[in-house]
Parts: sequence; C-alpha cells; structure tokens
Amino acid sequence: MTDYSTPNYSAQNNSSQQNGTAKAKRFKRFFRKSPLFPIGIAIVIIVAIVVVFARNALTNQPQTNTLGANTASTKPVNVAKPLATETLNKNFNFPLRDSTGKEVSQIQYEIQSAELDNQIVVQGQIATAVAGREFLVLNLKITNNYNKAVQLSTRDYVRLIVDNSSDRLAADIHNDPVDVEPISTKYTRLGFPIVSDAKSLKLEVGEITGTKQTVQVNLK
Repeated sequence: MTDYSTPNYSAQNNSSQQNGTAKAKRFKRFFRKSPLFPIGIAIVIIVAIVVVFARNALTNQPQTNTLGANTASTKPVNVAKPLATETLNKNFNFPLRDSTGKEVSQIQYEIQSAELDNQIVVQGQIATAVAGREFLVLNLKITNNYNKAVQLSTRDYVRLIVDNSSDRLAADIHNDPVDVEPISTKYTRLGFPIVSDAKSLKLEVGEITGTKQTVQVNLK
C-alpha cells in the first residue's frame, strides 16, 4: 500500500515569508536611497495640509439659521398690515455743520407718513407688541445735498407727546446713525412703543437746542 505523506506546508510558508521580508527590505533600501525620496515626503506633507485646510473650511461654513436679531436672511419676513396709516409729507431743513460749527449745507428731513402697527421688523426679527401696546412708526426720507457723506442721528430731531403729557419721548426703535452718501437720499424709520388707548399723538420736530414745530398725528 502506498503511503501518501502530508506536504510540509509550514516549511513552505516560512520560506515565502522570508522571501517577502527580504523583498520588502530591499524595496525600503532602494526607496530611501532614491533621489525621489525627499520629493515624495514633501508631496505627502502638502497633501495632508490641503486636506486639513479643506476640512476646516467646510466645518466653518455659515449654516442656514432661523431669523434672529443679528441674523441676515434672504427669506421674506411677513408681518401684519398696519392698523392705521396717515400721509404727512412734512418737510424740514436742518443745518449741517462742520467741526468748527460753521454751516456748510443743509439736511432735508421729511416725515412722509405715520402708521400704527402690532408687528414690526427689527434687525431681521419680528417684534410683536404686548397686550395693551402698539407701535407708532414714522417713515422718513433724508436727503443730503452736501458733497460729502454724513452720519445722522435721526431720532434727535423728533419727540413724541402722548395725550398732552409733559413727557417728550424719544424713539426707541431706529437705525441710527444713518449714513447718507454725498448728493443722495436715504429712507429710514423711527418707532415708538405707545399705549393702545392713547387719544392724542403729537410730534415736536426740530434740533435739540433749536425751535420746534408741532405736527399732529391723527391715527386715533
């Protein structure tokens, strides 16, 4: 009877491993001695740096946010229609002075209209009046005929008197300081929170230290 012996796989495997290790060592020695070795290392480092920067750029991209007080958004903001509106078209001219106090030009200050609102937009965010309160909003048109840009605090020129009170109220809601470019017009708004049951609304318009003109607002 023929006896079939089992092949010595262990010896063959050891021989294969030794051959593979020797080839790997020869490859490493060749690669290290090659003049391309520094270039290859430099390429690897550059690729790693690019990957890191690309990952950070993707991580730091601005995300889409809901509307907030300091958040810009391209989405339309829908607010309730005004409760009442009135066209005023009241025009005023105020002196524009330089640093020495000399008058160099004039600012045209027009109160185009007034409105009562339950909701307004403040820096991209909808503000809703609490129960028993409303917003009186003045729509302004500011014209700068001077050949230089000016910054204007529009709320300094208007005070609100409610129900013939002795209190003069300044606008709580505004975009001041308003930048008006040379020989240009800028539209802006002023807002006053008021009580809903106010019977009389009156504006005093003029420079802080100058004479005032009275404008009656008949929205009530």
